[in-house]
Order: sequence, then structure tokens, then C-alpha cells
Amino acid sequence: MIALTLIFIAIVLCLLSWLSMLRDYKKLKVRGPVPLPLIGNGLHFAVSSERFLPVMKELADKFGNVYSIYLSSFRYFMVLDSHFTEGLLSSSEFIEKGRSYNFLKPWLGSGLLTAKGQRWKTHRKFLTPTLHFNILQNFVPVFCKNENILAKKLMKLADGRAIDIFPIIALAALDNVTESVMGVDMNAQTDTESKYVKAVECISNITASRMRNSFLAVDAIFNLTSLKKRQDDALKVLHGQTKQVIDARLLEIERLNIKTISDFSEIGIKNKHAFLDLLLLAEINGKKIDNEHIREEVDTFMFEGHDTTASGITFTLFCLSKHKDIQDKIYNEQKSIFGDDMKRDPTYSELQQMKYLEMVIKEALRLYPSVPLIERKITQAADIAGFYVPANTSIVLNIFEMQRNPDIFKDPMDFRPERFDSSVNRNAFSWIPFSAGPRNCIGQKFAMMELKITIAGIIKQFHLLPAGVEPKLAADLILRSRNGVHVKMLPRE
Repeated sequence: MIALTLIFIAIVLCLLSWLSMLRDYKKLKVRGPVPLPLIGNGLHFAVSSERFLPVMKELADKFGNVYSIYLSSFRYFMVLDSHFTEGLLSSSEFIEKGRSYNFLKPWLGSGLLTAKGQRWKTHRKFLTPTLHFNILQNFVPVFCKNENILAKKLMKLADGRAIDIFPIIALAALDNVTESVMGVDMNAQTDTESKYVKAVECISNITASRMRNSFLAVDAIFNLTSLKKRQDDALKVLHGQTKQVIDARLLEIERLNIKTISDFSEIGIKNKHAFLDLLLLAEINGKKIDNEHIREEVDTFMFEGHDTTASGITFTLFCLSKHKDIQDKIYNEQKSIFGDDMKRDPTYSELQQMKYLEMVIKEALRLYPSVPLIERKITQAADIAGFYVPANTSIVLNIFEMQRNPDIFKDPMDFRPERFDSSVNRNAFSWIPFSAGPRNCIGQKFAMMELKITIAGIIKQFHLLPAGVEPKLAADLILRSRNGVHVKMLPRE
């Protein structure tokens, strides 16, 4: 009798919840699929990572560039509209990250990516000077050294065979971020089976699955699955690697007998390892940053500083493999800068002269943005670009599809770097691979510099050829491919 009563109560509560969801759905002025009891529209998104982006595109084709969905009882607006995007990202009011970012907290805690409120404002202001261009100039030799190591590895594979370049590029990107921003040389490129890189991919897959699947989003259910054990194992590797980086830098600081950051100025810290040193030595409101907060910020920068740039470099090379004429233009631009000494490393000022290469990178990031989706939470009812958004709505910006919108970019699937010539006018918020507004990517200049050095170095030494294998794109935390990203390479000489 008690069991039947409990079942009856559960059914009634489920029905009441659904009726409440339906009332909310009918009041919205934004169309979307009708939610089902308990799961909302969760069945649409309980798909593989390869199907996720196509499903979102299919719903946009049916309901428009701004449409509503419900995951369980949580309300979302899915957005592909550049004017809505501008209204959201340009505002200093809508800066709280969406509910999905909670799934990152076991890994990143309240680092800069996931932090909100005063914590985010304080740390953003605190860390911005560490990536000032005066600091970035010191990273050029590091990036060049690691590009030279990468080129030697690629030379052994440059015999016309198809190469999956993503894992190779990922190791170079990891060396770049740890040696430059963290001041610790990990020599990841000598470790072709990097546990750290594999752990990042593992936890990215798990986190993205929880973002898509309404059932896995529930901690009580997730904790009963094998994914929880896999996540815990990955976290041991990731947090262990971070601790190793922090401990190594602390030993170096102690060896040099450095006690405080004394050369802080309005233009940043002159020390080239400013980011980690600042976290370890400086104070906020008279107190040293505690170890857990340091770990969270380092984890955040280790992830964002290597995985996103690896994706950007990889997909740019993939695009170039299909366009010999564009490779030739990049090569000729390099010759105009370096003359007969093409083996010389670039200077910081010479990187600024690589205008055509920058257009190429921007066009590749248009088609293959490293972060295909971002999310914000609207805590109070607001009007955004003429759309009424109720309080407690999460907004998902589909950067991937917006940047392929034919209303914004003519013939969007054609690879045309000239779209980004300075003479071309368009809404600045139609291209946002680094997000935009107050909460844009703090490391975008770092990333662009790394992409230029790595891609220019490869084009100077290799011809890229298509491998005939199209990537099976997957929307994890970054844009990946389930079957790898393949190109063929041949030495230029």
C-alpha cells in the first residue's frame, strides 16, 4: 500500500512538473520543440558527440536562429543569431556562465573560466597584465623552439602518408603553455603517449556527455556509472600534473631566492613567467592566494592554453591541405619577410607583418572554431535584441553554426581568407572563436601568436596535401574529430 502511494505521489509530481513546464513553454515568445514529461527535450540531445551539432542545426532549420529547449525542467535558448549574440556578449551584466559549466568544477574548480561574480572580476583584473604584449614577446623563443622540435618530428612522417596530426600538435601546444606561461619545461613532445593529453580528452568527453544527457547530468545517476570512475582516474592525472608544474616552479623560485613580485607596473610584470609567479607570490587584499585557488587557475590555463590552440592549429592545417594556392600565398608572404634566410626564427614584430597568414587562421577558426559552443545564464528577466528572456534561462551560443550562416558569410563552406581583409565590413559579433565582450578569452593574443609561429614554420618546410579523409566533428569542450584530422606532407626541399 505504501509503495503504491509513493508511486502515485511520484506520478502526480511528475505530471504537475510537466504542466508547469508546458505553461512556461506556452508563455515563451521563442519557438521550440514541445517538452516531454520529466526529461523535457532531453531525447533530442541524448546522442553521440558527432550527432550533437547536426541535431542543433536541424532544430534551428525548423524553429529559427533563436529557439527554446528544456533539459529536464531547465530552460535554454539556443542562439545562432549575431545580433542576439552582440546583445548578450557586449553587456557587462550577462557575464555569469551557464549551468553546464558546473560539470567542469571537479576539474577546474572556480578558475577564470568557471568563476562568477566578484571572484571572476578580481582574478580577471589580477591576471590580465600577465598576458600583456610586453610579456608575450618573451614567449616567441619558446614557441619557436617547440615548433622546431615539432618540424623534426613531422619530417620523419613527411613521405606522403596520411597523418593524424591532432595528437602530435597537442603535445607541442602543451609544451608551449607549460614552458612559457608556467615556466616549467615538461618536454611533452618526447612523450608520444602523454597521460595528460589523454586525460584531457577523456574528461572532455565525459563532461560533454553530461552536458548533453539529462540523466547523466544528475549527480546521483552519474555517480553510479562507470564514467564516474573514469573521471576520477583522469582527475588524478590532471591534478597530479598541475601539482608537478606548481612544485617545479616553486623550487625554482626558492633557488633564486625570490620573495615578492617587486617589478610590477601598470603595463604588467617584466618576468616572462609572470602568470604562475604572480599566483605564487602576490597577494589579494593582503593575503596570499591559497593553494587550491592556485591549482584551479593553473588547471584552467593548462587546459585552455593547450587544447584550444591544438584544435586551432590542427584544423587550420587541414584546411590548408586542400588549398595549394593559399599555401603558396603564405609561403610568399614568409619570403617577403625573411628573404633568403627562411630558416631563421621570426621576431615579435615580424609576426605582426604576417597579415595574410592571420586572415587564413581567422577563416579556419570561422569554419572550425576551437570552442564550438559557449553558455551564459540570465539571472534576471531581460530584453536581448528584441527577445524577452525570462530569469534563470541559460543561453547557448552555437558559434560553430553561426559562423557558417550564409546570411552572414556568402558561400560559407568555401575557404576564403579574404573575408577577413580589413576592408570588409560586418557585424563584429558574427565571428567569435575567442568569445567577445567583457568575458572574452584572456589568452587570444597568446593563441594567435602561437598559431602564427607554428603554422608559418610548417608551411616554410612542408607541402600539405589532402588525405581524402573528412573529420567526423565532435562537440566536446573543444572541437575534435572522432576519426582524427588527417593530412599528407612532403618536404619542400
